[in-house]
Amino acid sequence: MRNPLFRILISFIVLFGANILVESISGQKRAAVPQQRESHRVILNPCRIPKVEGEVRCGTYEVFENREARKGRRIALKIVVLPALNPQLVPDALFILAGGPGQAATDNAEFFASTFANARRMRDIVLVDQRGTGSSNPLDCDLRAGSGLQRYFGDLYPVDAVRRCREQLEQKAELRLYTTPIAMDDLDEIRSALGYERINLFGTSYGTRAALVYMRRYPNRVRSVILKGVVPMSLILPHVIARYAQRSLDLLFADCAADEPCRRAFPNLKQEFQVVLNRLGRETAKIKLSDPSTGEVEPVEISRGLFATTLRSLLQNVNTTSQVPMLIHRAFDNDFVPVARLALTLRRGAADLLSSGMFLSVVCAEDIPLTNPKVVAREGKGTFLDDYYARQVMQASEIWRCGQRPRGYNRPVRSNIPVLLISGHLDPATPPSGAAETARYLPNSLHLVIKNGSHSYAGLSPCVDNIMAAFIEKKSVKGLDTSCINQIRHLPFVTTESKPRENIR
Repeated sequence: MRNPLFRILISFIVLFGANILVESISGQKRAAVPQQRESHRVILNPCRIPKVEGEVRCGTYEVFENREARKGRRIALKIVVLPALNPQLVPDALFILAGGPGQAATDNAEFFASTFANARRMRDIVLVDQRGTGSSNPLDCDLRAGSGLQRYFGDLYPVDAVRRCREQLEQKAELRLYTTPIAMDDLDEIRSALGYERINLFGTSYGTRAALVYMRRYPNRVRSVILKGVVPMSLILPHVIARYAQRSLDLLFADCAADEPCRRAFPNLKQEFQVVLNRLGRETAKIKLSDPSTGEVEPVEISRGLFATTLRSLLQNVNTTSQVPMLIHRAFDNDFVPVARLALTLRRGAADLLSSGMFLSVVCAEDIPLTNPKVVAREGKGTFLDDYYARQVMQASEIWRCGQRPRGYNRPVRSNIPVLLISGHLDPATPPSGAAETARYLPNSLHLVIKNGSHSYAGLSPCVDNIMAAFIEKKSVKGLDTSCINQIRHLPFVTTESKPRENIR
C-alpha cells in the first residue's frame, strides 16, 4: 500500500452551474436505471477542472453509511465524470480507484484525464471519492503534534493525536464501516445509478486491492482491469513494509555503484548511510530550517524514524530517487537541510490532502488482525526502517475502531477477466512480486515490469499511457505492443555538483 506521506499530484476542482438530473452523461441515452426513490437519484453539476478538455460533470450520490442495516446516517459520495469526447461513445466507462488508503480519486482528475486521453475518446472516465476520502465524509485527522515546523517532524501516528482524532471523527462517522468491501458495494451502486452495465477498472497502489475486491464481488460487471503497483490480497502491511523498502534501497545502491558519475561522487555510499543511521539512533540531528511559507528560520530535530520514512517516500518516485545518494552524503556531512526540506514538503502535503483516518480504518480492519509482532520484528531487523513504521501503525490501530473483513478476504482472486498488471522494478511499496503472485490466478493477464520505474507514475508517460489505452480498447492482453517499456531510461543521479530536482510529484 502506498505510503500515506506521498501523493502523485495535487489538482484543484472548481464547480459552477446549475443542477442537472442525469440520464445521459454525454448527450446519449444510457441503459435504463432501476427505479429509485428521489433521494437516491444521481445529481451532477456542470463543472470545470483546469486543463481538462471538454465537458465535465460533478456531483454526489447518497448511500447508507451502514449498508447492512440500511438505516441511520447517509453519506454523500463525490463523483466526477469526464464524458467521452466522441459522441459515438462505447457503453463501458473507465472507473478510477485511488491509492492510499486515503487518497481522493477526484483530486487527481486532471492527471487521469491526461493519462487516459486516448481511452476517453470513446468512453467516459468516472472518479468517485471512496467513503472516508476527499469530499465523501472524509476521515481527516490532524496528527501533527507540537508547534511550529517541528510539528511536521514528529512521529507518524502520535498516540494522543490518534486518540483525539478518533474521538472527533466518531461524532460524524462509524469508523468500523470504512473498509474496502463496503466501499466497493458503494461503487457498484453508483455504477448502476449512472446506468453502466459493465465497466473497466484502473486501480493504483491500494486501489489495486480495491479493484480485486470489486472483481470478486461483482465479476459480471467488469469488462477489463488495469492494476498499477499491485497490492496482493495476501499482503499484510506491517509484515512487509520494512523488507520491501530495504530491497528498493539496495537496488539504488547497486545502480549508483554501476553508474560512473554516481560511483565517483559517492564511493562509500552504503557505509556513509550506516554511519548516518547510527548517529541518529544515538541522538537526533538539530538543525535550523527556513519555513517556505513565512521565511522564518526555526529549530527542528531530525530523528532516525523521520529520516528513514522520508527516504522510503523518496524511493517511490524516480525524480526523487535520483537525489537519494546526494541526500545521504549531505547527511553524512551533517547537512540535513536538503532532506529536511523534502520531508517538510511531503508531510505538509500528506497532512492536507490525505485522509489519515481512512488509512487507519482500512489497515486496522484488513491488515492488523493478521499481524504478528514477532514477524514484524524479524522482518524489520537489519533494515533501515527497522520496525518503526510498523510499530507506528500497530499502536495507532490499538486506539482505533476496527471493522471486520469478510471470511476468506485474504485469499487470492481467481478470474478470467482480462487484467493488465504493471510494476516498477524499483518500487519500495509494491514490488513486482506482489503482481506476480496476483497474476498466477488470472489466466487472461499480462504482467509488465518497468525496469526503471518505481511506485509513482513518474517517467512512464506516454509509453504506458498508450499500452493501457490499447489494452482497454482490445479487452485483451494478447498482441499488445509493449516494446516501449524497454526505452524508459534511468534518470541521471544528482551529485553534489548538480542542482537537486524540486519536483516530487
